[in-house]
Amino acid sequence: MILRALGPTSYAALGTPIGLGCGQCALLDLCGGTTDFDCHWTCCGNPAKCSLACPRAHGFTDVIRDAGGMGVKLRYAIGQSLERLPLYIPHIQNGSCRSRRLDARFAALTTFDVSTPASDSRFADPKVMRAYFALSDDTEVVLLSIAKDNRLEHHWRYSESRQIAQYLAALKIAHITAPNFSFALNEPRPEHLVNRSRSLLEAERMSAAGLSVIPHVNAFNQKDWNCWRDFLRNHPHISMIVQEFQTGLASRNRAKWHVYQLLNIQESLGRPIHLMAVGGRRHLPLFADLSGVTIVDANPFIKTHMRQKLVQGKWQKDATAEGVALDALLESNIAEYAGYVEARAAAVRGKDTPVEAVPVSQVEENGRSCPISELQLSLWPSLPATA
Repeated sequence: MILRALGPTSYAALGTPIGLGCGQCALLDLCGGTTDFDCHWTCCGNPAKCSLACPRAHGFTDVIRDAGGMGVKLRYAIGQSLERLPLYIPHIQNGSCRSRRLDARFAALTTFDVSTPASDSRFADPKVMRAYFALSDDTEVVLLSIAKDNRLEHHWRYSESRQIAQYLAALKIAHITAPNFSFALNEPRPEHLVNRSRSLLEAERMSAAGLSVIPHVNAFNQKDWNCWRDFLRNHPHISMIVQEFQTGLASRNRAKWHVYQLLNIQESLGRPIHLMAVGGRRHLPLFADLSGVTIVDANPFIKTHMRQKLVQGKWQKDATAEGVALDALLESNIAEYAGYVEARAAAVRGKDTPVEAVPVSQVEENGRSCPISELQLSLWPSLPATA
């Protein structure tokens, strides 16, 4: 088995040690250490009002308790139905400017456009929800729990008390992704650990309500990926995971580090992993060695509302008269875009060029292969993690 040797984070070069201040930190075992930033360099200086998982904050213990801790448990009660997803699923943002239902097998909606704490704003049943977004009654809906922090925090605040998961389950949702609480680099590292715990806790709530949940595998360093590897090993019924490639992972270099981590996990576990890559079309070549991938984005929807049409892989202006519905244009764009993604994926597979691999026992430096001694392993957590 050959695994890819990777740096400790997506920003750090191969062999970069953790920061000098990490060695004596009480949270090092949970955190794994940082190489890119100091946890306290952006300290607000107001611990009495700080709401982050910062050890200096007066409310640090309350934040940890609210999230159910900072570590990853051995087992989570998360259910996931076995279903083969297509290569491309369109993200539909609303039902405006259309006069008929979109006849699509699968469609993605934003969770927080569907869920609402206010009972008088909720959809009465699955048909009403699909009619609101102009989807056919037979469309399988995937909910994406990816949004800005204010929407995520609003959901977390009311999720349990207003039984949002139970409400969503009644709408006959095919799958829902766990919330992608932020792993921001301008906040203390414990905030990442708390947000991972919150995402998994919310995944359990969703699953308890009867929803099929796809975990969101946010990660910052090698330790995080070790945790996800162990999580998938301890939950063999979970094969689908989700990552978002629209913001930080839009960068190919950073995306490559994360995808290679997934490839290492797939190799280590010896079983398939299906990645739902939100906004990941540009990275299709990186996904070639994964057992399965589903691209989800709103490009056809957005371009349609910008009055553009996809023709032979290029977007062209397609002006419509005032008051003319966009149904035909949207249907055409989704079909053309799905075909484009299929053709691109087929071309990548046809090249038959495996992802480059470096044995974990060596590191390339200035074009030469350098052996790694046992003394270095404690400063290089990525290597023992791949065993």
